[in-house]
Amino acid sequence: MSGAGLDFWAAVIAMAVITYLTRALPFLLSARSRLQRRLAEGSSLAALGPALLAGIAAAVIVPDLMALRGAAEVAPYAGGLLATALAARRLGNAGAAVIVGVAVYGVLMAAAG
Repeated sequence: MSGAGLDFWAAVIAMAVITYLTRALPFLLSARSRLQRRLAEGSSLAALGPALLAGIAAAVIVPDLMALRGAAEVAPYAGGLLATALAARRLGNAGAAVIVGVAVYGVLMAAAG
């Protein structure tokens, strides 16, 4: 397997572990835990999980975007991003917005050839 393939899978595994920990950690900690109180909504650390996921996603996506040449190659990314933003605003559901964005990206990739 090439180095780029290993980098991709390392990023996917890292995102999976971070996502798992942000979801499972509250259930693994006792209600009286100091860390539990710091991670609770309203604290300054509440955005830590989403921020980590956004950072990892940016590290994976930005190099691909930098390698693109021309509007025809950028259009699927831009369309998917725009569709995700509009769906998130309209639907108010992040999961549904991601599904809409991926669908639009797929359609634009298929149309691009």
